[in-house]
Amino acid sequence: MTLWTPALAAAFEAAVIAPRVSLVVRPDDPAAALLRLGVGALAAALPPVARTLAAPLVGVLEKRAEGVSVTVPAFLPGALPVVALSRAAVADPVTTSCTLTHEVSHAGQIGRAGDVQAVADYLNGELRAQREADAAAAGRWMRFVLTGEMPDAVPLSDLYCLDAGDAALAVALMRSHVETMRAGLVPPIGSCVAAARWLRASPLVPDEIRARVPALPEGA
Repeated sequence: MTLWTPALAAAFEAAVIAPRVSLVVRPDDPAAALLRLGVGALAAALPPVARTLAAPLVGVLEKRAEGVSVTVPAFLPGALPVVALSRAAVADPVTTSCTLTHEVSHAGQIGRAGDVQAVADYLNGELRAQREADAAAAGRWMRFVLTGEMPDAVPLSDLYCLDAGDAALAVALMRSHVETMRAGLVPPIGSCVAAARWLRASPLVPDEIRARVPALPEGA
């Protein structure tokens, strides 16, 4: 039986996730279908050459919408990215919190790059490998904290259409993050740092979970 209850997941989302995104859309929300159509619309807004390069990735995302969560730019002045959770992501409180930690990593990446540049960057296999490896590590770190299950540096899903070299880069980055976890440290990813700060400070968090959250360095 997990110690991470729906109430804890909701409190985590309100404190850590909500300030970093404009909206979290769940699969049965009316906006969900429109947002998933928006993945294709984002690609359609790209220049012709980039649109051709994006087509395989967009096609895979659209086919796997039930099982794949996405974070997309809002493309509105001052608006933060929007997260759409898949049905698989809301299966249980642990999975929801882990997926949100993953997705809010992407929100941070979009914020640093800018909306338009973030979409363009995602068409580059090396950048996509880096960003997906960091986000995957964030979600897996959260699962370790909530359940005690230490992750392995496994390859990313073929969803991301990575070639052999980019896939190897993703595994190397994941391996580095796993080693950080094994050393008893928080991965240097913004969503992990934010989650760790809240998990250590909130009186709602069970002691068994809090004990797995490393202390953050001064100024982190």
